Amino acid sequence: MQHYQNGWTLIELAVVMVIITIVSLVVVMRWPGEGINLEAQAQQLASDIRYTQALAMTRGERYRINFTAGNYGIAIRTGTAVPHPVIGTNTISFPAGIALSSPSSFIVFDGQGSPYTDATLPGTALAADAVISLSGGGSTINVRISPQTGRVLVQ
Repeated sequence: MQHYQNGWTLIELAVVMVIITIVSLVVVMRWPGEGINLEAQAQQLASDIRYTQALAMTRGERYRINFTAGNYGIAIRTGTAVPHPVIGTNTISFPAGIALSSPSSFIVFDGQGSPYTDATLPGTALAADAVISLSGGGSTINVRISPQTGRVLVQ
């Protein structure tokens, strides 16, 4: 005569609890929260650099993008601010915890989309890649502007 036991043993219960704990930790770590999305910020900066270049090319005059540690903005060559086309403000600020570093305080684009390092005319063409770094949350992403063509890459 066999006697069947209803319920779980203590070991089976412990194993199930460990598995549930592991799955819960993985879900919590991957849950989208209020953390810093450095990649999204870098892509937005690259898009705004391309927009500044497109303004210069379509309007046939020099436009620049100004950089500080916590924000950036678009302006005409002389420094007069241009409102951002989406948010309508003159300055785009990064969320807390993201810092920007750039080799210069601005990059200027001429009517052909070529980047320059100064706002004077005729100006000094960008001689090497300009690398703008965004840092936050223990990592860094670079936005690179190529000389002559002004190609913008996120790396």
